[in-house]
Amino acid sequence: MKNTYDMTSKEVVAKGAGRYVVGKVEQFDQKNEMFKRPLWDESVANLGKKFYGVWEPQDNRPGYGLLYQAFKNAGYYVDMAFGHGMFGGRFGLYAWESKPWAENPQPKGLKLTVDDPVKMARAIKKAGESFGASLVGVCELDRRWLYSYHYYPKLSGFTEPIEKVEIPEEYKYAIVLAYAGDYETYKYSPTYPAGAGVAIGYSQMAFTAGLMAQFIRLLGYKAIPMGNDTACSIPLAIDAGLGELGRNGILITPKFGPRVRLNKIFTDLPLAPDKPVEFGVWDFCNKCGLCAEHCPGQAISYGEPTNEIHDFSNREGLFRWPLNSVKCFKFWSVNGTACANCIRVCPFNKPSGWLHDAVRWGVRNTRWLDSIFVKLDGVFGYGKQAMPKGFWED
Repeated sequence: MKNTYDMTSKEVVAKGAGRYVVGKVEQFDQKNEMFKRPLWDESVANLGKKFYGVWEPQDNRPGYGLLYQAFKNAGYYVDMAFGHGMFGGRFGLYAWESKPWAENPQPKGLKLTVDDPVKMARAIKKAGESFGASLVGVCELDRRWLYSYHYYPKLSGFTEPIEKVEIPEEYKYAIVLAYAGDYETYKYSPTYPAGAGVAIGYSQMAFTAGLMAQFIRLLGYKAIPMGNDTACSIPLAIDAGLGELGRNGILITPKFGPRVRLNKIFTDLPLAPDKPVEFGVWDFCNKCGLCAEHCPGQAISYGEPTNEIHDFSNREGLFRWPLNSVKCFKFWSVNGTACANCIRVCPFNKPSGWLHDAVRWGVRNTRWLDSIFVKLDGVFGYGKQAMPKGFWED
C-alpha cells in the first residue's frame, strides 16, 4: 500500500511512532525477534549454532584474529556479567528492584515532591547524560510497544524461557537513553573493531541504566531499567523525540544519525514528555538507499516503503521499509560478529562540524537537494570501509 497522508506534517509527526501505524498493531512476542529465533526455530537453528558457537581461533584475516576478537568480547563485559540486557535482562544492573546502595544511607520513606514535571524531566536528562548517555528523552508509555512475552535464552539462567510481560499501570513514563558509538570505530564494519563499538555500547547501556534506576529509587519512586528486553526500544525512542525511523530499520537521530544504541527505564516519577521530531529522514531515505546498496546480506528493502512483511520477525500493521532479518542474521553468522555497514554508509552518520551541520540543515530545510547530498557523499568518499589492519595504528 501507499501512505495516504504526509508523513512530515505536524499532525502526523505528533503521533510519534504511531505515524507509521496503518493497521492493527499487536504487541510483539520477543521470541520472534531474530536474535531469539535461532534458539527455538529449527528453520534458522543452524545460523544460531554458527553465530553463538565457539569462536574459531584460526581466523586470522585482518580485523578477525584473536587480538580483535578479545577487544570485541571485552567490550561486552559489563553487560554480560552485570546486566544480561541482550539475553533477558532483569538481572544485576537491570534488576527491577534493588537494594538502595548509598555512601550515606537515606532514611526509609523519603520521597521527593514533584510540583513541576518539566523541571523534573530536565533533572532526569542531566542525570542521564552525567551517567553516560549521549541523548535522553521522555515519553508517556505507549503499551503497544511492550512485548507480549519475554523470551529468556537458557544461557541467561532462567528456568522458564517464556514469561508474559506485565507492567503495572502506575508506570506511566518511559525514559529513553541513546549512546553514541565512536564514528572512527564504525568505519571498520563489518570486522571485529566495529563489533567492539557495538559491544561497548551495550556495556554503557547497562552501567547508565543501573545508575539511573538507583537515582529514581532514591528519590522515592519506582524504576524498571532494561536493555533489549521487555519492550521495543525504537518506537519508544521515536515517541521520546530522539529521532525517526530509517530505511535500515533503525533509529536515525539528528546528531549521531543511526550510530546509537538504545535502552529505557519505566517509572512512575512525574515527567513532562518530549515532542516527537521530524528532520527530513523519511524524504531523504526515500531518495537515498545507500544502506540497501551496501548491505552484505541484501536484507534492506529497496524502493518505496510498504506495509508488507517478510516473515513473523516483522511486526504487522506498520508502513516502513521492512528488514529481512533472516538475510541479515545469515550474514552475521558467516561474519562471526555484528555488521554495521548500514550505519557506516548512512549519510546521517557524520561527526559534528560546520560542514556536516550545514548539510543537516539542508536536509531539514531544502528537501529538493536530497539527491545531490547523496551523490556528494560518494564523491567525498564517506562511508568507505577503513582497512582493518590499520586499526591499532590509528
